[in-house]
Amino acid sequence: MASLRKCFTAVQEARPAEQWLAHCQAALPGYRRWFASEGELKRPSLAQCQQAMQTHMPELVPMWEHLIALTNADEQDARLLSFYCPAPSLSGCSQAVWTRYTPTLVRNYDYSPALCEGRILKTHWFDTPVIASTDCLWGVLDGMNQHGLSVSLAYGGKDTVGEGFGIAIILRYVLEFCSSVDEAVKVLCRVPAHMAYNVTLLDAYGQVRTVELCPYTPPNVTYKPLAVNHQGDFELTDYAMFSHSYERQQTLLAKLYDPLSTVESFVNTFEVSPLRAANYTQGFGTLYTAIYNPQLRAMEYRWPNRVRMYQSFAYFEACTLWVDLA
Repeated sequence: MASLRKCFTAVQEARPAEQWLAHCQAALPGYRRWFASEGELKRPSLAQCQQAMQTHMPELVPMWEHLIALTNADEQDARLLSFYCPAPSLSGCSQAVWTRYTPTLVRNYDYSPALCEGRILKTHWFDTPVIASTDCLWGVLDGMNQHGLSVSLAYGGKDTVGEGFGIAIILRYVLEFCSSVDEAVKVLCRVPAHMAYNVTLLDAYGQVRTVELCPYTPPNVTYKPLAVNHQGDFELTDYAMFSHSYERQQTLLAKLYDPLSTVESFVNTFEVSPLRAANYTQGFGTLYTAIYNPQLRAMEYRWPNRVRMYQSFAYFEACTLWVDLA
């Protein structure tokens, strides 16, 4: 397989300013194309976006307004930045919580390399510092706040689209304003998501939940310590078959309940097939493995060839890595 290189950067910026703006200006053309991919009239008006933000995530409104001012956004970009009822998007992902001794959330993010922002961002926007892998310019794919609350998302495998927010913005809201799994679950049950997603949560107290979200269906709050790309016990969707969701689920279950497993051998499982995906041409390749340890308030990111990045709230190092994914 030909070499496939991707740049990942770790950035520390307390509030969105020069660094965030530079990233936004580079990424915005792609997001604009995505925003208009179904026709601009398919997206809600600015008034509808404002109403939705005020209704469901009012504490986040000042940051949204700050980003609009920072980018000198016109009406279309202001609508885009709300990520309310955005265009559909699909990604893969496997995630699970190692619950013995030192609870740890581990996840593989599977997506198209060209569409991944490749940014690990440490912020202090409101009262709580957050370290997260970003998406949707100011959203969260996975991350942790200083309380130790850790979150990760996986696509739920269903193509249903409804009225709601992009899940990355909802997870940003969770990390900014929640300190425990119980608080996060209440937010996920209250704020509507526009597509089907599985969100796995772990906090510093060792609480674990996976919440299955789908438009037009009440959220399903479970105690399952893992999620892949289907919902419920068995749901045969085209995406579940394409992404080998069941094979990945069985691998995770076997490793989680193997009495001979250790946390290190469990994490290593994410670096080999079937958890590690290599279908980059169809937008389903593993871009990174993230490991979140709430007790240490620390995280590790892994790529092939033993490329590693270690970060924590005690010590965060801004850096840039070029990695060979394949």
